[in-house]
Amino acid sequence: MADGPWICVRQRAGPLVKECRALRPRLSKDDDPYTAAEKKTLQKRMRSAVCHGPIDRLELILALFGYEGSHYELSFDDEHLPRNFKGVRNAITAFFKKCRRWRGNRPFDYIYAIEYGSQHCRFHVHLILRDSEFSPAEVRYLWKYGSVEDFPVLKKDGGYRRLAKYFNKEPSDGFFLPVGRHAWSCSKILREKLPLPEKWNDPSGAIPVPREAFWRSSPVGPECVPNEFGVYYYYSYIEPKTVLYI
Repeated sequence: MADGPWICVRQRAGPLVKECRALRPRLSKDDDPYTAAEKKTLQKRMRSAVCHGPIDRLELILALFGYEGSHYELSFDDEHLPRNFKGVRNAITAFFKKCRRWRGNRPFDYIYAIEYGSQHCRFHVHLILRDSEFSPAEVRYLWKYGSVEDFPVLKKDGGYRRLAKYFNKEPSDGFFLPVGRHAWSCSKILREKLPLPEKWNDPSGAIPVPREAFWRSSPVGPECVPNEFGVYYYYSYIEPKTVLYI
């Protein structure tokens, strides 16, 4: 087992905290293949730290909405139904222009994803907006192409990760995104609000968690990846509006 101080990485995004603490294994040119593979398993975890892939990245971006994000499903009626992906993009671009004018040409935070519904075989749009910037009534007024449904972004069942998984799901019914297009997009000003991760050394491997956390990645405690060369702990949680730590 590696010794020395715990290497800690903490990423904050709104009330979401993702943290890992690890004892780093030391690589050696004399390591046999088994030893090298075991050490690299931990090192790979530590390099990715608190962001392992697209679901983790979107979870962090969603968390920047804090407790005031709304999830809208924007549908198209028969008159305005686009024929293809490009037509949906054009409708979204026109909608965002209306939104900016409505706000006096001020920028605003958003995340959106285009989906081809498996049930009715129609395009629709999933959109995240900040409640303090747009109310559901305003979104319904500005979306001229069909109907609007709204839901809360943050739920105790799944936290922000629930929507992050949904936005990154595999397309259904044979529909695939055009080459070069991503599953979701967000405004530049929103992405720029994500703080850099905090990095430090600590004598303890314990990850402090608020007693009344709104959501935890696991009710039984941190994810643990140990072997005889080191150990890696990971945990994520959503802070309540009043934070009390254990």
